[in-house]
Amino acid sequence: METVEHLRHLFSYNDWANRRMVVALKQNDSPRSLQILTHLLITEKEYYERLYGKDSTGFDFWPRLTADECGTLARECAEAYEKLLRRFEEDGLDVRAKYRTSLGVSHENTFRELLTHVLCHSSIHRGNIMLKLREDGFEPPKIDYIIYLRETKYI
Repeated sequence: METVEHLRHLFSYNDWANRRMVVALKQNDSPRSLQILTHLLITEKEYYERLYGKDSTGFDFWPRLTADECGTLARECAEAYEKLLRRFEEDGLDVRAKYRTSLGVSHENTFRELLTHVLCHSSIHRGNIMLKLREDGFEPPKIDYIIYLRETKYI
């Protein structure tokens, strides 16, 4: 499997897992979990914009959103990344993006690197949400990759 095809698949899983988190947080009152989900999604959006050179100087990665707003943002992010990856060929992943971080520091990374970072960052924070939901007495959703594969018939 080529990297771009694999990234398309992983972003599909990412969307599936994010949406399950949104549903869980609409059903369970866990303010810190909602705050972490908001951070996860706003970061996905901001990194999408960084792919196109956005200056993120001063960007707030910890705004307050409702679960419904997170649902809308999750859908928007998934659609944006899906459209982006649909247009890409393998060599496009090596295109370099120049951007500024929230601290105003200039950086340059390939699309492949930035897209991989988005997936890893989101996965880390979904794990944080799972732990926080358990600490708050709620049963978190099942979002394991293997469950995604089984439910979507990828294996």
